[in-house]
Amino acid sequence: MNKNQFAAGNLINSLLLGSKAFIIVFILGVALAIVSPIFLTSTNLFNVLRQVCTSTIVAFGFTFILALGEIDLSVGSIVGFVGMVMGKLMVDYGFSVPISIIIGLLVGAVFGGLNATLITVFDLPAFIATLATSSLFRGGLYIVTNMVPVTKIPDSFLVIGQGYVGIVPIPVLILLLVGVITYIMGNFTVFGRYVIAVGGNKEAARVSGINIKMVRMGVFITSGVCAALGSVILTARAASAQIGAGLNMEMDVIAAVVIGGTSLTGGNMNIVGTFFGCLVVGMVANGLNLLGVNSNFQIIAKGLLILFALILDRTTTRFYANLSRRMTLKGNSNVKQK
Repeated sequence: MNKNQFAAGNLINSLLLGSKAFIIVFILGVALAIVSPIFLTSTNLFNVLRQVCTSTIVAFGFTFILALGEIDLSVGSIVGFVGMVMGKLMVDYGFSVPISIIIGLLVGAVFGGLNATLITVFDLPAFIATLATSSLFRGGLYIVTNMVPVTKIPDSFLVIGQGYVGIVPIPVLILLLVGVITYIMGNFTVFGRYVIAVGGNKEAARVSGINIKMVRMGVFITSGVCAALGSVILTARAASAQIGAGLNMEMDVIAAVVIGGTSLTGGNMNIVGTFFGCLVVGMVANGLNLLGVNSNFQIIAKGLLILFALILDRTTTRFYANLSRRMTLKGNSNVKQK
């Protein structure tokens, strides 16, 4: 394969697997701007960003999960449980806001580590293991709270979800910070390279000396901490710790990450794409609200969006694989002719 063919292959790869979420955001934005003049107002755009902050931060961590070729169905339950832990620590036990947040982040890390341990030690499929822990975390939340939300949370905590720096909401600034950190982790660290290697070919990674157990542990802990960070923003925005917080959030997150260009089968990671994928999910919900669509139809739209994400992932990945194969065969035939 010559340099021009290689460059063309990289360009197509970037467009199909890296930029598809941006293209969808652009098309969706134009369509919504046409049908609703309110959509492009600064107030509504910031509202969309604020609405997707929690799910996007959770999705940044989840990108590492999919890049590893795993799945985690417990992130929504972690969001709910961590929010309740922080709320009770501040309201019922008088803990300071910083200490409560730190403990919440530690709980997220521990839950992520528990998922990784169950999968590794007992050789359980991640789908089944995290489905089980999701029920454990959610059930524990219901028992601890007796189905009663925690209110009267200190104002110094609420500012995290409701405050502004200039005209920019604080949750958006936190979102950008987490995005930069996870982007660096995924693209410029040994850990990120190991995640891609294991997700691409686990056996080859093992033969190369990569400690798959430790990589899996690091990935699930990262996901757990991101879920806990998302819980901080969600709890602060709602001014209370709700028992239903994070319920079914993993569905939005999976759709967003896949639309963003990270394959369900692992081996690639696109943090920037995840951000735009979350914007797609948020824009769909916002657009339906602006158009006054019945909430029941919004649930249907969400299901269709998830199916779209799966089909898009399969179609683009298969198309690029076939294209790469044809270009490789063509390159080999040219070499033989010479």
